[in-house]
Amino acid sequence: MEFGLFSESGFRSHAVSADTFEEDLREVIAADRVGFREAWIAEPNHVRDNTVTHASILMAKAAGLTDRIIFGSGIRQLPLHNPVSLVQEANMLDNVTRGRYMFGYGGTHLVSLDQLNMRGLNVKHEDTRPMVYESIELFLKCWTSEEPFDFEGRYWQGTGIQVRPRPYQQPHPPIAAACQGSVDNIEAAARNGFDALFGRGQDKAEEIRKWAAIYCKAAESVGITPRRSKFRVVRVIYVDDTDEKARRAVRKSANDLLALRKALIGDLYLKQRLKPGMTMDDMTFDWMCDEGYYWIGSPDTVYQYVKDYYDETGGFGVLLHYAGTPFGALRQRTRSMRLFAESVAPRLKSLNPDLAPAAVS
Repeated sequence: MEFGLFSESGFRSHAVSADTFEEDLREVIAADRVGFREAWIAEPNHVRDNTVTHASILMAKAAGLTDRIIFGSGIRQLPLHNPVSLVQEANMLDNVTRGRYMFGYGGTHLVSLDQLNMRGLNVKHEDTRPMVYESIELFLKCWTSEEPFDFEGRYWQGTGIQVRPRPYQQPHPPIAAACQGSVDNIEAAARNGFDALFGRGQDKAEEIRKWAAIYCKAAESVGITPRRSKFRVVRVIYVDDTDEKARRAVRKSANDLLALRKALIGDLYLKQRLKPGMTMDDMTFDWMCDEGYYWIGSPDTVYQYVKDYYDETGGFGVLLHYAGTPFGALRQRTRSMRLFAESVAPRLKSLNPDLAPAAVS
C-alpha cells in the first residue's frame, strides 16, 4: 500500500485565497518529507470566498518545493474544458515536473448547468455524459497520434490537431478517473485501463466494494486484467498519541466544519449517511468517529480503521488522506502525517490487493 493526500481546500477559513494556497503548499511539502507518494489537488469552487483553485498552477509551484511526491489533477471536469487544451496543459505539467504528474478527470455528477453556461457551452446537462466519452476519445488521440489529425465530433471539432510539447512520460501521463456513483463512468474508465479514484472521504466499505466490482467486471470484458493496486480511496485521518487526545485536538474545528457543511444546500455526501429516523442534528463529530467516517485516534486505532476498511472493500493500492480541511491547526496536521508515516504506514506497506488473500501478510 502507498499513501498520499487528496487536497480540497474549499473549507479553509482564511480571509484571502493567498493564505489558503500557502497552507495547501505547506501540507504537500510536509507529505513529501514524510514519504507520501502522491498529492492530488482538487479544483473546487471555494466555499468561503468563491474563488477557484487552478490546480495546475499550485502543482507547478509545489513541484519546485518538493523532491519526490507525484502530483495529480483531482479532478478536471471534462464537460467544462476543451480536451486539446487539457492535453496541452497536462503535457506542460508533465514536463516541468519531469514525470511527476498524473492526469485525473471527472464525469458529470459535479457539473452544474451554471458552470456550463458560465463557460459559454450551449449544451444541456444531459449532454455532459456523451461529452465525457467524446472528450476521452479526443484526448487519447492527442496523446497517441504521431501525425496531425482531424476530429469531427458532436461537441469538439478540429483540423490538423497536433499537441506540443509532447509529454515527458510516454505515451502519456498516467490517467485516473473519478469512479463513484455512475456505473457508465466506472465502466468507461475500466475499459480504457485508467486508474480509479474512489470516494470523497466518507464512503462506506460496501460502496467501494460495489464500485470496484463494476470496474473489475468491465475491465475483464475487454481483456484487461484489473489491478486493485491502481485503486485509490480517500479518508479523513488524524493521528495523535491517544484516542482521547486525538479527538480533543480536532473536536472544535471538526464541529465547525460539520456545521458549515450542514448549512450547505444539497450536501448529499452528508445526507446519504443519515440512518432511518436521524436528522442532520444527530450527525455529530463523535457520531462520525464512532461510525468510522472519521479515522481519528492513536496509531493503533487508526491502523485498525485502515486494515478493517481494506479487508471490507476487497483491497486498494493507495490511501489518500483527505487534506485541505481545518482539522486542527497546520502544525497538528503535519504532526499527524508524521505519526502516521512512522507508526501506521509501516504496518500497512506489505498489503498488496493484487495478491491472493492467503499471500498477504
